[in-house]
Amino acid sequence: MRRSAVLALAAFVLFACGLFADVARVEVSGDLDAEFARAADLLEEGERADAEGILDAIRRKAALPAWDARAALLLADDDSRRGDFAAAASRLEKAPASSIGLDAYRRLQHAEALELAGRPDDALEPARRAFEAEGPFAFRVHASSVLARLLEKRRDYRQAADVLARASHVAGSPGENAQLAIARIRLGLATGDAASVESAARDLLLDAPTYDANRSTPGFARRAAARAESSLSPAERGRRGAALVDAGDGRRGVNLLSRDPPAVWPEGERGRNLLALARGQLALKKSKLAEETAARISDDGTLVAWEARLFRCSLVLGRLRAGSRAPLSPEDPRLEPVRRALEVLTAPAVPLSVRRAARERLLRFRADGGDFEGALAQARELTREDPDGVDGFEPLWLLAWERYRMRDFPGARSRFEALAELYRDISRSRRLEYWRARCLETEGRAAEARPVLAKLAAAAPPDLYARFARTRVQTPARLERDVLRDPSTTTAAFSRVDELLRLRMFEEASAEARRLLPSRGRDLRLAQSDFALGRFLGAASAIKRALPQIGTAEEGRVPDAWRRLYYPIEEGTFLAEGATEFSLDAAVLRGLVRQESVFDANAKSRAGAMGLTQLMPATAKSLARSVLRSRYRRAFLYDPGVNARLGAAYLRRLLDRFDGSTLLALAAYNGGPTRIARVLRENPSLPEDELFESIPLFETRDYVRRVVLYAESYRELYP
Repeated sequence: MRRSAVLALAAFVLFACGLFADVARVEVSGDLDAEFARAADLLEEGERADAEGILDAIRRKAALPAWDARAALLLADDDSRRGDFAAAASRLEKAPASSIGLDAYRRLQHAEALELAGRPDDALEPARRAFEAEGPFAFRVHASSVLARLLEKRRDYRQAADVLARASHVAGSPGENAQLAIARIRLGLATGDAASVESAARDLLLDAPTYDANRSTPGFARRAAARAESSLSPAERGRRGAALVDAGDGRRGVNLLSRDPPAVWPEGERGRNLLALARGQLALKKSKLAEETAARISDDGTLVAWEARLFRCSLVLGRLRAGSRAPLSPEDPRLEPVRRALEVLTAPAVPLSVRRAARERLLRFRADGGDFEGALAQARELTREDPDGVDGFEPLWLLAWERYRMRDFPGARSRFEALAELYRDISRSRRLEYWRARCLETEGRAAEARPVLAKLAAAAPPDLYARFARTRVQTPARLERDVLRDPSTTTAAFSRVDELLRLRMFEEASAEARRLLPSRGRDLRLAQSDFALGRFLGAASAIKRALPQIGTAEEGRVPDAWRRLYYPIEEGTFLAEGATEFSLDAAVLRGLVRQESVFDANAKSRAGAMGLTQLMPATAKSLARSVLRSRYRRAFLYDPGVNARLGAAYLRRLLDRFDGSTLLALAAYNGGPTRIARVLRENPSLPEDELFESIPLFETRDYVRRVVLYAESYRELYP
């Protein structure tokens, strides 16, 4: 082919490529955030080319450095996920991340990509600059670990140890402190630097007090900590002992706190250490010794002194009860000194936390003696200080319920109404309204009761009292509720977290959110990041703080996207399959799992219940042969699918035992079938609502209320 022809053909090809590139150019809407999220979804699905087309279109449309930075960071993350670390490093090198406040994170990711691409020497400078970044940076400890690792590769052990020591001053949790201290111990041992090893071991003991006994802590670190403990000063032993007691390790805490006379502790820490010692002794069931220790705390007007007085009241009361064969009468003269001491602790000058605790104990004194008005007076003071609080509700409720059981319906209604004036909590308000309406019915005032019951019945999702009400009035149409406006807030304080969430850097977003001041905006962001990371309990707690309507009959006002952060669901279909196998309602089984473990397959209770459905090993063992057709193994309980089958089988067994009653089966699942069977025997003719309230354990009644509501929410959210 002649040269001129070749050139003409090449020109045509280039022209055609440009033409077709223009034709294939992606168009995006004006909602760039939504388009960016679509691109991120495509990357997660492996559709790289389509995602790049959307990101290019966003960059052209916006023509701003911020969108250039977001696209670069998102694509670099995908490069790393695909194992192309060289491409990720190249993309991160000049991404204008300072335009979105994430330059420290860009440098850290750049360093990690370079290291993984086999260029550790080039990674050193971006890692150093990330670690030394100005301003708040929640991943500074992580940056220190990366930098130290790179320095260690160059055999610069002392500088690596220095970086880790500097990072320990900004560590925000015992876990971070432990991570740094263990790394410093390892480096010190590698270099033979005994002083460095001892310093790091002391930090482990004092800043992460339980980690020296943690099985996940390497043996070399545990041994170094054991050696360092003998060199602690009395003041350090006191601080560590108190921290161990606070962390639940009473045995080791008491041993340390008992080694020195209180006189050698710093004066400002003496009372705190003595109170910790007393609490540790009580945990070890040495109540008499705990009482003697608490009596040694100086009554100097400090918070610790007030707490010690309250603690001594509880100890004396416990001793009197333990020494009495029959339940103590509230009129027992031995209780009078305790009552007077508690009344002193309700004075305005007493710190609020102590004052409220003392008042609640006085309320229980009054309630135990049947003095409803006296207990109500204490409740008024409690709710005056905390209008949204629920302290003291249960003892007062029992006194009102006692009137109902005695068939004194006007008296019971009067008490329900008095409580309704004080307690504004949604769930308790609905409970009181339901029983007020039932009193009105039995008083012959059905016309007054009907609209109350109709309103309760209309709840969406329906809670237990909606369910009860629907048996007494015609089920109404679902009420139209005012949906809460989108509660999210966008301010400068949240900008870094919002950028990290946009980029789906959830671990980083969670860490940054935890460093913000408490607020609804902070909790909303924590809920999003923790949920994405599978930390469902943390996500549920955060979204509940932000939106208190969640988990109540007013939950329907909350947009479903926020509600789902409170209600995780299993991956796959194993819960639905378990429900089908044992003829259960899948929504009820999911509600049970939500209440028992918040979908944490590794959950373990103090009582020893394990896994998603929190089965006790003995119960699981009794089911394994018939359900699994195999010999029981403890590992079954941590296998989500197996645990779910066993839990479903157990719930089916309870339903069969209690004639198909979901309420009683759930109550038995929590409180034990023997106890619930006894309630049935003692109350043979009560209707379902009265029988339920007659279950003596508050925790069991609360458990059933929650699971019933959760089941309805799962039914709505995941039809």
